[in-house]
Amino acid sequence: MLALPSGEVRYFTVRESARLQTFPDEIYFPGSWTETMRQLGNAVPMRLAEVVAGSVARTLLLTRVQR
Repeated sequence: MLALPSGEVRYFTVRESARLQTFPDEIYFPGSWTETMRQLGNAVPMRLAEVVAGSVARTLLLTRVQR
């Protein structure tokens, strides 16, 4: 959520939250706002998962070559 200068708060939309988590706009999230926001809150950001998976893959390939 965003705290506005007036003291009010504005909650992110599902799409805004998905973008913060680096999900592509093509991905559709069915269900209620609450359910979807819980899923997004528990999700690993897609870009982070991509970077970690690439690092693991490179490490496994290097380990295999060194044997």
